[in-house]
Amino acid sequence: MTGSISTSTANNPLIPMFNIGGLASGLDTNTIVKELMSIEQIPQQRIINQENLEKARQTDLQAIQTQLTTFSNSLSTLVSPSTWSTAQQITSSDPTHITATGSGVPPGGFQIAVSQLARAQQLTQSTSLQNANGADQLTIQVGTGTAFTVDVASGDSLQTIAGAITQASGTQVYASVVNSKLVLSSQVTGATNTISVTSTGGGTLATDLGLTQSVAPQDATYTVDGGSTQTSASNVLTNIATGLSVTLLGATSSAVSVNISTPGPNTDAVQKAIQDFVTTYNATVDMISAKVNEQKVANPQTDADRAKGDLQGDSSLVSLLQQLRESVGDVFSNGPASMKTLAQAGLSTGAAVGSGALNQSSINGDLTLDTTTLSSALTSSFSDVKALFSNVTNTYSTEGLVQRLNGVLNTYIGPSGVINTGITSESQMISDLAAQKAAWDVRLADKETALRAQYTAMETAMQQAQSQGQWLSGQVSGLMANTAATSSKTGG
Repeated sequence: MTGSISTSTANNPLIPMFNIGGLASGLDTNTIVKELMSIEQIPQQRIINQENLEKARQTDLQAIQTQLTTFSNSLSTLVSPSTWSTAQQITSSDPTHITATGSGVPPGGFQIAVSQLARAQQLTQSTSLQNANGADQLTIQVGTGTAFTVDVASGDSLQTIAGAITQASGTQVYASVVNSKLVLSSQVTGATNTISVTSTGGGTLATDLGLTQSVAPQDATYTVDGGSTQTSASNVLTNIATGLSVTLLGATSSAVSVNISTPGPNTDAVQKAIQDFVTTYNATVDMISAKVNEQKVANPQTDADRAKGDLQGDSSLVSLLQQLRESVGDVFSNGPASMKTLAQAGLSTGAAVGSGALNQSSINGDLTLDTTTLSSALTSSFSDVKALFSNVTNTYSTEGLVQRLNGVLNTYIGPSGVINTGITSESQMISDLAAQKAAWDVRLADKETALRAQYTAMETAMQQAQSQGQWLSGQVSGLMANTAATSSKTGG
């Protein structure tokens, strides 16, 4: 039996190891004591079973509380201003060569043609030097940027020098060793951002390396709307329109269209937030429904069996489930005429029955999202959908879906919530049962000690009686032998 106990002599320190096991009586007293103790242990086993059941119930309540907290946190996205804010769609007719992003950009479009991308300079060692001939300091600068210095010790290898340059504070170059040559690559594009390397530590390392240009730097060249050619040291252009950032990825064979839409609702963000809500809501009601409807096991034999149905019909959880379902199913009476139910925004539980089998998800009250209906509602009545879910502007009512659900959840989660109160109550019950179990340990140990003492006393008494009987029998036999011998001598 799962969770059972034993108070046998072998594993209970409260019981003396010495006992006489039927030496005189021939009885298996150890087995007799064990069987008697198994009967004595029944009340304690009930306590242990109950303790394990309460632990299982507490664990299930904690899991439900965690899920409710996750659900509550997910609702914040539905009331976030960023979810319902306006956005612009900025598209490129050739995103492999030009991409664009931004906000607050004047609606319209631009024709951009790229003839050349901006590029950074690269220098490669031209000598065969492999180690520094002496201690030195290299001062490196890219264009008009801040110069930085690297200390080099005599004998330092090219790899050591490259590592020092790459790791130096303020560096604007990548350093590597390729084919036994030191290579410096600028991190800054543009024709004027050339790399300068000088020896400032009294040595000649810069000259000894003989760094020469292997890749020439250049500016990006492009036109906007067929205008004059423009140049940029960077491949990211921010001067075409306020709030617009255009990234050049390659030269184009013809002008690429960059289109900026009129600011409008960010329907993609809204649809994602609502779909995420549906997913989390369904996970929550499914978890609770599974626990309150879980059937108990008849005549359970293990802790796992006893844990089945531990929250079956729990009144608090049944009430919570009902309130969650009512929150998404009831009419929002003070809402706009076009948006008084979630079904008008594409959310429903669907049909429980149809031409096929029963739809268990619908029976459980799971929500489904009709994206076509939602998209249509967002296009025609964006502010009404917003009020239905978040009521951020409080235009129609003091209650949107999020406010309604939070009103329910706040009763159940948190330090003084119904669920946490239940968890605390379980902790107290578990503690009380543990104390009862410990008290029974002492009681059972005393009982087994007493039983073994009784059987030991019985065996000792029987052994003494047997010894006395054997002595008496010996005395009688001796007397009879003496009598017989006397009679023989006297001619009896």
